Amino acid sequence: MDPISDSVIEEFAQLKLDGESYSEIRSRLVKSGISEEELKSVMKRIDEMVLRAETGQGNIERSRQWYRAGIIIAVSGLIIVIGYNAGFILTKLSRLLVYSPFFTGIVLMFYGRMLQRRKKDAIEKGPGRIRSKRPYK
Repeated sequence: MDPISDSVIEEFAQLKLDGESYSEIRSRLVKSGISEEELKSVMKRIDEMVLRAETGQGNIERSRQWYRAGIIIAVSGLIIVIGYNAGFILTKLSRLLVYSPFFTGIVLMFYGRMLQRRKKDAIEKGPGRIRSKRPYK
């Protein structure tokens, strides 16, 4: 029996991410006729891929939360700054205290965006970024 290719393992990992159980995936692999040792290694590889995808999704969601919080704080800080400069609110406070929510929001937005760029999709399809830009011969 030929070893299971990476694309087949990616398909099974995607099935697991879509809600199929490990026992159903195992029964499909047994029906295909692979040996018990190959079955164990394939199931381990599928599990690793699923775990990598799930933790990656959590990190992406957390980075989006940082970005959204930064937007909210920056907009509210901007409203406070406009009110301060117009002389309507907080006229007795120093400029540093009034401008700090705006700049804090901007910093949080950059931090969230940096986290989004750092994280990649767990299951990538295709040759990837570098090979699509510079194909190797």
